[in-house]
Amino acid sequence: MKFARQVERIASRGVLIDAFVVPWDSEIFGFPVAQIEGIVLTPGQDTADGMRKFMAWMDRERIKLASCRLDSRALREAMLLEAHGFRFIEMVYSPVLDPIRTPRVPDDDLVIAPAEVADLPQIEAIAGTAFATGRFKLDWRIDPVASDARYRAWVRNSFADDSQQVLKATLAGEMAGFFIVEERADRSAYWHLTAVAPAVQGRGVGKRLWAAMVRRYHDAGLSRIETTISAHNPPVMNIYAALGFRFRAPRMTLHWVRE
Repeated sequence: MKFARQVERIASRGVLIDAFVVPWDSEIFGFPVAQIEGIVLTPGQDTADGMRKFMAWMDRERIKLASCRLDSRALREAMLLEAHGFRFIEMVYSPVLDPIRTPRVPDDDLVIAPAEVADLPQIEAIAGTAFATGRFKLDWRIDPVASDARYRAWVRNSFADDSQQVLKATLAGEMAGFFIVEERADRSAYWHLTAVAPAVQGRGVGKRLWAAMVRRYHDAGLSRIETTISAHNPPVMNIYAALGFRFRAPRMTLHWVRE
């Protein structure tokens, strides 16, 4: 499913903010959700007028939840947002594997294949339970049921998106996890969403599954893999490190919730 978005540019002498109402999240949560796509401060200039305009835009759009993701070094921008009710939620990292090397792990009985429509209910069920460290789940001000519904909708929408592919992993015939991936024209791949089924967690399946995915792309002749992961998930961060991924500078996520 494709969603249209319209970016609003809020400009003043001291601050420039690009924001938009997020249609997919607004549909899931049942109220308007916004995202700041960019924020630029002008050194030495007063930001009060720009922030008044931004908060007025939030009021007009009846925004109840807004988010922003900033470079971890953008402390002035973060402090400005925090002064207007935003709160820090998480750091996220962007692991990169370039070039792709075959992992030094033995072949196993994990089978990775394109998911079929008949697999959708099972994959949705995994998506609705696997993400305990998701930012909407960690923010106690947000209904965790809506957070789980968001991941289930993400799977459904990816099935309908021609630019993405949903891959399933099975272990001895049992659904072990899934990946939502995008292969790009430059022979790189981006992993949008990855999960191990809760039923097989704690059995070393995660590292085997990630290694099998790396091998899949190595064998296909791709040159690079990228993804994003929350710092609240150190077990998976350790998997990426063990497989040779390198980490870029982190970004921080902030949320604003209307009281």
